[in-house]
Amino acid sequence: MDDRPDLGNVMAMMSFAAVVSTGGFSSAATMLGYSKAAVSRQIAKLEQSIGVRLLDRTTRSVTLTPAGREMYARCARIVEEVNEANQVMTGMLSKPRGELKVNAPVVSSLFDLTTILPRFLQTYPDVRLFVNLSDSKVDLLKGRFDVVFWMGDTFDSSLESVQLRSYPMALVAARSYLDRAGRPSAANDLKVHTCIVETHISKVGEWRLSEDTTVAVNRGPLTSNSVRMAREATLEGLGISYLPRFLVEDDIAARRLEVLLPDLVNERIPLHVVFPRGNYALSKVRAFVDFVRAEMADQEEGAAAPMLGLATAI
Repeated sequence: MDDRPDLGNVMAMMSFAAVVSTGGFSSAATMLGYSKAAVSRQIAKLEQSIGVRLLDRTTRSVTLTPAGREMYARCARIVEEVNEANQVMTGMLSKPRGELKVNAPVVSSLFDLTTILPRFLQTYPDVRLFVNLSDSKVDLLKGRFDVVFWMGDTFDSSLESVQLRSYPMALVAARSYLDRAGRPSAANDLKVHTCIVETHISKVGEWRLSEDTTVAVNRGPLTSNSVRMAREATLEGLGISYLPRFLVEDDIAARRLEVLLPDLVNERIPLHVVFPRGNYALSKVRAFVDFVRAEMADQEEGAAAPMLGLATAI
């Protein structure tokens, strides 16, 4: 037995329900946007398919047969479900509502996300945020997250992205390491120094220091996808790291870390918000992206500095 639904019958059932609810073939045709003949053919097809007459037709009226009354009770539910689905989708496209799943870097507190998200929820009370903190590449295409904040170049051409900001990078090391290994005086010196490699922002084995300078680096004892872990290892004197400056600004000010080759390094790391292609049409995604973009545009670039005291807490 073939259990697959007959989609043609579903359309015929909707035509039948329209005839009954409007009282005639002409009015049903107007409501559905079909011709009267097309509606009549749909009803005839339905009657032929189930083997019973559903309507008694005269030149002046259309009445239900006993079987028609039974069928209409069920067809009316189908129409109601379709209308409800249309209303839900229209609502999703017009008014922000429902759960929005967001992934952000562990260091998101340093670019004001911890203050932006509560303001978003106050503005859009019908949206419920589920926020996950992770420095890993997340698979948006499997539907795990609706929106992802991503530092660095975007990683999938099938995704849409909006750049929110960019942050200056810095080569840094602890004095304990520099006293032991010396200070690099040129980019090529990094090939012989011990380097702590962070794979979220840079390619494994190379650092782009400026538009014109990309250098191969000597990988040290630690390679990680976490800027937080790379910072901690650098503070312990394990080697040189290449990190967003906002992450280590307090450490530089307190002389726990020293900036290296400052005249050479001028690369900036972008912060993007990324989402599956087409999702911007959903009102909750559009509202979130536009809100975050506006909030960050209102702040002076690099305004994360007042938040840098959180660096030791995250």
